[in-house]
Order: sequence, then C-alpha cells, then structure tokens
Amino acid sequence: MKKRLVFTLLCIAFFYGNTQNNSYYNRMQHIFGNIDKTKVSTGYLKEFGIRFNETEAYNGVISSNNLVDKSQWQSLYSSLYTMRIGTVAQNMTAPDVVFDNLKTQQTNSTEDVLLAAQYYNYQQYKANAVSNGDVTVSNDRIYDVSGRNPYDIKTIFGVAPLKNQLQGDTFSFKLPSSLVYTNSGLTLSQVQIDFDNGQGYQTVALNTAKTISFTSGGEKELKVKFVYSGGPTLYSHSKIWVDYIAPQGGLFARFNGTGTDVIFNRQPITGNTWQGIAGTALVTVELAPGHTQVTKPLIVVEGFDPDGGFDYFDLVNSFTGDPGTLNIDIDPTATVYTLNDAIEDEDYDLVFVDFVNGTDYIQRNAYVVEAVIDWINGLKGSSTEQNVVLGMSMGGLIARYALRHMEIDGDPNTNHDTKLYISHDAPHQGANVPLAYQAMVRHLVGEEISLPVFLSLFDVNIEDISDFIPELEDGMALLQTPAAQQMLVYQLQGTGNGVSVNNNTLFNGFSTELSNMGYPSQGGIRNIAIANGSECGTPLGFDAYDTLVDMNINVDLPFFVTNFLLENINSLSVNPLKTISSALSTDTDIKAQFNLKALPNQQSKQIYKGKIFIEKTILFLITVQEPLIDEETLNSSSNMLPLDNAGGGIYNIDTFVVLPPEMDAYVLEREFNFVPTYSSLYQCGSGNY
Repeated sequence: MKKRLVFTLLCIAFFYGNTQNNSYYNRMQHIFGNIDKTKVSTGYLKEFGIRFNETEAYNGVISSNNLVDKSQWQSLYSSLYTMRIGTVAQNMTAPDVVFDNLKTQQTNSTEDVLLAAQYYNYQQYKANAVSNGDVTVSNDRIYDVSGRNPYDIKTIFGVAPLKNQLQGDTFSFKLPSSLVYTNSGLTLSQVQIDFDNGQGYQTVALNTAKTISFTSGGEKELKVKFVYSGGPTLYSHSKIWVDYIAPQGGLFARFNGTGTDVIFNRQPITGNTWQGIAGTALVTVELAPGHTQVTKPLIVVEGFDPDGGFDYFDLVNSFTGDPGTLNIDIDPTATVYTLNDAIEDEDYDLVFVDFVNGTDYIQRNAYVVEAVIDWINGLKGSSTEQNVVLGMSMGGLIARYALRHMEIDGDPNTNHDTKLYISHDAPHQGANVPLAYQAMVRHLVGEEISLPVFLSLFDVNIEDISDFIPELEDGMALLQTPAAQQMLVYQLQGTGNGVSVNNNTLFNGFSTELSNMGYPSQGGIRNIAIANGSECGTPLGFDAYDTLVDMNINVDLPFFVTNFLLENINSLSVNPLKTISSALSTDTDIKAQFNLKALPNQQSKQIYKGKIFIEKTILFLITVQEPLIDEETLNSSSNMLPLDNAGGGIYNIDTFVVLPPEMDAYVLEREFNFVPTYSSLYQCGSGNY
C-alpha cells in the first residue's frame, strides 16, 4: 500500500477497450501540422506536450513551490517526454525505462540514498508571438513566419533523493553519473549540496559516496547546486525525513535497541510451511536491566508493514508522527513516564517480531510467530514466568491465530506457555478502506493512453498508465496482497472500465476459519482487547453517503494522488510513512473530475465517479479540451453497511501528511473508520472480552 505516486498521465489519444479515440490525436495534428519543426532546436515544445505539474516552476531557482520529490521528478520527466517534436529529441529514453532504472539502482545500491538529476532546455512560444508577427493562426492552425523565431528557451532542473526516509544519525549519499539526465552539451564542473546539518554547502563528486551526519531528526531540506562551465548555475531543493538515533545509545527511551541488553538483533526465525511455503521474521530481543537471559518475555507482533518501514527502533522510540510506539506518556502527573518505562519497570524482556514479508498470508506469518514463541520458551531456561503476547493491528490476528493453532494442532508437546494475549485494535471482524478510494486506484491503473511522436507523421504507441506511474501499480499490488484481502470487509475486482464489487474474497474464507478456531484458552490464558474507538458506538462527524472528495479543477495530479489517495490506501499499515511533498499547483494542463462518497446504509448508490481530460490554451487563442481518461462509475451493493463513518479506530490523513489549504475545497473528509469498534472488540466463543 505503500508506495509514493507520480501521476504522469502521458497524454494524447485515449484507447478505450478496443476502440481508438482519436480526438486528441487529430486535434494536435490539426494545430501543429504546419509548423517548421527545425526551429524547435531543443526538440521540446511545451505547448505540444502535456504539463502534469507546473513545469515552469522548476527553472533552477529555489522557490516555495518547486520542491522536488521522486514523484515530482518523474512528473517533470514525463511532461518533457510528451513535448518531443521533430527528430532532435526522439532518442529520449522512455519514462518507464528511466523509472525502472531509478528503482533498480536505489535497491541495489550500497549507499543509503541515491540522487537523480535532470537538466533539460525546452522551448515555448513567446507571449507575444502572434501580436509580434512571429506566427500566424488561422482556423486553429499555427503557421510560422519566414525569418522569425517564435520561441523562448526555458530550463527544467530538478534533483531528487530516491529514498527520503532514514533512520540513524550517519548516512551515505551518492549522485551517479548514470542518473543525470540532460540534453545539454555543457560540462558539469561542480556539484554542491547543503544537507541541512549545519555544515552548509559541501562539494560532492559524481559517482562518489558522501558521508553525512545529523545531530537531530525530523524534516531536512536538501539544497543542490550544479555549476556548468561556461553556463548557468542551477539550484534545486528537496526534503528527507530523519528518524534520529543518536550514537552510543543516547535515545529518549529506556528500551532503546542498543548496548549489551540487546542479545539478539534481527535474528532470523523461520516458521513451518503453510501451503508449501515458509515465512520468516527478524526478531530483536532486549533484556530488562539486570537480566542475563530471557526471563519475563513480552512478545510484540507487528502489523501490516508493506515495505518494512516499521522496526524495533520505531517501536521503542518517539519519532514525531509515528503511531504504534511504546515511548508515549501514560502518566500525566509525572514529568516523563512512558509505556516504555512502565514495561521495563515491570522487568519485562522485550521481543519484537518483524516479518520479512509483512503483507503475506496471515496463517503463514502466524506459523512464524509459533516458531518465535517456541524459540523464546527455549531461551527462558529455569524461569517460570509465562509469556505475554501483544499483537498490533493485523499483528493481533496473527498472534491470535498462532496461539490458538498451537493449542489445537494435535501436538502434545506444544505449549505456548502464555498467560496474556493482548489484541491492540486488531480487525477480528475485518477492516475498512473506503471503496471509493479503492475504485479510484483500480480505475486509473487499468487505463491505457497513447503518446504522440511528431515526426513527418504521427505514430501512436499504446502504453499502460502504470508503465509511467510505477507507484500507482504498486498501490494496486498492495490492495491485492494476501493480508489486505484477508482483512478488508469490502473489496473490488477488475481495473479500468471493468471495476466491480468482489463478493468472493479471501476475507470470507479467513474470517470463517478464524471464527471457527476461536480464541486462545490453554492454561487459563487471559485475552484482552484494546480498541481505538468509543464503546458508545459514536460515529464519525459525517453521515453515511456523505461526499469524501469532490474535485473539478486543474490539478497537479502527482501531488493529489501521492499525498491523498495512496496515503489513504496505506492506512492498513500500523505505521504509514511520512510523506515529503512539493506544493500543490493548479497551473497544469490536466483537469480532473472526481466524486468519492462514503458508503450508504445498505443501498445501491453511486460512490465513485472519475474522469481526467486535457484543458489548455495555446497562444491565448486555441483552446484544447479533450478526454484523456473516460469516465468510470461504481455503485455500492445493497447489503453493504456504512463502515466509512462507523465508530472505531480511524485513519486521519492529517496525522501523516500536511495537506495545503487549497485542498480543503475538495477533500471534504480527511478521516474514515479503519477498524470498527465491533471488529476490534469482537468476542468469539468464551473469550474474556
């Protein structure tokens, strides 16, 4: 669910099913078919392409509206790709190839963060090209005037970190020459970067790692300067987030993940096979003060963690905005007294189960937890203390399944030796992500567009949107992970214009299996459930079928989809990652119309409608308004309950990302119910709830 999104909807004729929509294709041919392409010396003409964000803002001068993250970087590149005209720029590498290269190089890099840069010159029509007699316009066709140059040369410059969330105090950065994309023949003579660590600008050599240390955490602004011999000095800025972990264990928490008390650090533990495949967890064990071996275990099982972004350090330390931490104040009368303090004061040894695949089948990861419990029991030696097992969110389902399976698997030697099972806001009766958000992802990821190649004739290449929006496909993949399908009460199937309600999900089978198993009962184990919701059943502050999002504007779609749509899809994670984004811009060529509604109360009503089209004006005279993605709608089923505004644990986007005031106009509800209280407190059999 997780993956941050560049909505580079590369334009031009949309293909719907097997029927080609040539309206935009024909429109562009009509407008530009008579121009002299040789005058476009850079090979890129802004008016011919589609601006997916405000490309003019990224001009090599730092300003408040041109922060560059990976999504914006990709959006700039894709915008340029659509501007290619004539033959000069036709060898530009396709966006999907470039984006795969970024991902592959960062994944395989030994450095913490790679940087990617782009510097391109492009052209646009002069503001007075018509009145000055540089071109003429007749019947919405542009004609060059002999001996006149109608174009200004402009610059796009942006440098982005390919990883923007770090944990620790010292990191290595590198700018590979293979990740510098440009159409300039100038020589890059110097690169300098201010890493926002108090050291100012530091010289960085291409292809050479630069080690940078921080003394504090939080948001850091990176400022990059490129100096070209005989050419311009260009600036770009971006942001990263540092979860600061001081050297020598100088943390805020007593359990801190450092020192000799950590007797196992990410120890691999593999469970028995489930359906022929075994899962693995990386287990950290930190002893209470004075303990020389595991004596009194508290086993904490992590929740849904799509990219491994939540680990032991997140669990025990206070990083701003992180839910799920143990280092929170629990006694308002004390100066500082946290849950972390209280656990240690009770002499518990902390055991954290961090799954290698945090989105795998719940049963498979439950078998891993069984192996961890057996392993911990073997480490207790002569200690007679029984275990406490705490599961966070999805981890509560995994822990429940593991404990109960150990009781009923028929092995007389199996004994989980556990006195207390704690379920922390676990979706025993299912979780909820609004169908309207799910529909938007599925609609967009399944569409196809075509790209114009302006040579002597137009050549049309058919591409999936996801080729140019890898984050969108990743978001779709997260909705289809086994764990997500086992937890979500209401789900969809299909993509593009084939989205429909799915009534045959993994949720039904897993829910039945878990219900039939019941709750742990061996040895008088006590079962406790914690809900992040009111016991009074008070709903959220909006009604069933209220509007969640209502958009009808020109919009920077990378910003909207990355910072809102995918953040909401990421709600399944116990610890959604912080989003570092650029500012919202409405000065684009893309107009979006989306209407997303909360589920009604057991009625079949339209909950999603969305379409995207191109809206632009060329030379202040020629208006272009053509569909890019046709409209798609989705209705709820008449048996669906209004879960989106139900009482319980909520997801609030403001907790994880700061949205600008401009979004208030169309993001009408920023929170929704994620785990209903009835689900987190659900009692099956004789459980002590």
